[in-house]
Amino acid sequence: MKIDKAPEVHIATFGFFTSFIWEMLQMPFFDVGLATSWESTLGCTRATFGDAAILVLAYTVVSMLKRDRHWMHRPTYGMIGIYLLTGLGITVIIEEIATSVPTRWGWGWRYSELMPLVPGTNIGVVPILMWIAIPMITLWFARRQPQP
Repeated sequence: MKIDKAPEVHIATFGFFTSFIWEMLQMPFFDVGLATSWESTLGCTRATFGDAAILVLAYTVVSMLKRDRHWMHRPTYGMIGIYLLTGLGITVIIEEIATSVPTRWGWGWRYSELMPLVPGTNIGVVPILMWIAIPMITLWFARRQPQP
């Protein structure tokens, strides 16, 4: 009996690990206040779980539209565009909400003075770049896994 490994598992796994590295490296662009290194690491870990979920959701959107869960092995520019735009769209919404709520509510964040903003918005450039780089890196790793 052949076991069909879900491509979403590969997206989640590689997405988690690549996102965690990005989350840790982008810390200078965020104002962590008096958070300890451990608290910052926990915050990055929580954010990474969210990143992995967004990656799987973006992948699933394309899978549903194309009716092909294994589209990553035969991607078109259109498929990749939908995959990226889904993640970017979710990110823009989350960044807008997260940077506008008071962090004392237990959620949200502030950018440090190092964070460049997308012109005409209050959204950081680094999170936007993340949602171009990380989905593409994740897709690259996932595509190299054995096909069913």
